[in-house]
Amino acid sequence: MSEILKNPVVTGVGGGIAGLLVGSLLSLSTIESKVGSSMGRAMEDLSAVVQGDDAALSGVSERLAALEASMSGNAEAVAGLGAQVAGDFGERIAALEARIDTVAQDLGSQISQTAAAQAEAVRGALEAQPAAAPAPEAEAAAVSAPQAETPEGLAMLPEARGVGETFVLAGGAVRAFVQRADAEAGTVLLSVNGGTAQLSPGEAITVRHDAGACRLALSEVGADGVRISSDCDMPAGDGAAYGPGEMASLGDGQLRVFVSGILGDAARLAINGLAMQSLRVGESHAVENCTVSVTGIRGNRVLLDGGCS
Repeated sequence: MSEILKNPVVTGVGGGIAGLLVGSLLSLSTIESKVGSSMGRAMEDLSAVVQGDDAALSGVSERLAALEASMSGNAEAVAGLGAQVAGDFGERIAALEARIDTVAQDLGSQISQTAAAQAEAVRGALEAQPAAAPAPEAEAAAVSAPQAETPEGLAMLPEARGVGETFVLAGGAVRAFVQRADAEAGTVLLSVNGGTAQLSPGEAITVRHDAGACRLALSEVGADGVRISSDCDMPAGDGAAYGPGEMASLGDGQLRVFVSGILGDAARLAINGLAMQSLRVGESHAVENCTVSVTGIRGNRVLLDGGCS
């Protein structure tokens, strides 16, 4: 053992190991010293920053306190202003309502007085106004409704007319335009003095015109066109037409017809008495077993036909 320790190699290795251990211990001591110094400086800087923030926070707190005090003062001022405005506005509203009530009362009184005066004036005018005359009878249409049977005394016109052509009667006072003709159905649509009439063979209409009234009827619808019958161009004839103030004796003297007046296509007649009858052209009136018919009007003369059974 002593020989080993005396060996220079062993001695050198042991010295090296011892040197390493001592160096390590010295290095650790130096590191701890440096770390402690750095931590101290960092803590000092942090303390300085925190102290600065505390000062800033203190200033902010003071400003907030001042702002709260200012807001409290403004709230009191606003509350006072609101109370003042409410009081003034309420007084003005009350005054306006009172004024409106006064104006409404005055206006109502004036309206009542005016209405009463107007009602009294209207009542007086109505009492002073004479009774209204009865409304006149409605004016007859230019063309009457078709009659189912052809009246007596009509003559067939010699010429036929096709669609688009016109029958001219009573010196141009009556114009019958053929709008449509159906040969199979035997019907025709005529436009007569502004009115329209659809006729079948044998049906007749009364046409009013400036010179009186007359009748026309559909005779037939054939290959050559439409043929009609009419008394519009027939003269009144002696003993067949009567003017206002004249007396007609019909039915072998059993009918005495007094002509009171003629208006348009109607005549006012007194038949076997004083009672008046208004008959249009084509209309009839029965008296007991007798009948009087108005067959036409030529100017100021009426054509009458009558008979008794």
